[in-house]
Amino acid sequence: MVERLPLAGDDTEELKRQIAEAASRSDVLITSGGVSIGVYDFTQAALKELGAEIFFERVALRPGKPTVFARLGNALVFGLPGNPVSVAVTFNLFVRTALQTMQGAKEPTLREETAILARDVKGSIDRESYLPAVLRTDEKGSLLADPLKWGGSSDFVAFARATALINVPAGSRIEAGSPTKIVRLPT
Repeated sequence: MVERLPLAGDDTEELKRQIAEAASRSDVLITSGGVSIGVYDFTQAALKELGAEIFFERVALRPGKPTVFARLGNALVFGLPGNPVSVAVTFNLFVRTALQTMQGAKEPTLREETAILARDVKGSIDRESYLPAVLRTDEKGSLLADPLKWGGSSDFVAFARATALINVPAGSRIEAGSPTKIVRLPT
């Protein structure tokens, strides 16, 4: 059963109360926002104050660096970033995989393939990137990954068109016409 909880706002005590109650009756708790290092980012602090076992607080990933994974009681807790594209990427790479694994899926991860890059892409200097793209085939039947023009991790309108993510290793630039690793997004 899935339960959607109300917004907690920027109130640490209310956030702690909601997290504790939800974790006590859930196998998995997913939060969005409040996991970075800003003035109003209280989720990590709330988890720590509740005694959660924090497995990691950041990932070397773009978009999605401020991602938390913890256990509180018997519940696994995924604290996802607040920007919508970061949420979509981290959910699909981490949460979806965990949920599929917990349900006994034979192939819990997104399907990885190789596609030909339609335009140049540049990754982040210090983080692996998963950039949104649209897949298509050319006249020869080759799979092409066409990177979307998007305005970053808050540009969900552009991201909504994505059918795949192009994997760009940290510090890399991949030129058009090169084979590249992609992961297909669920349809």
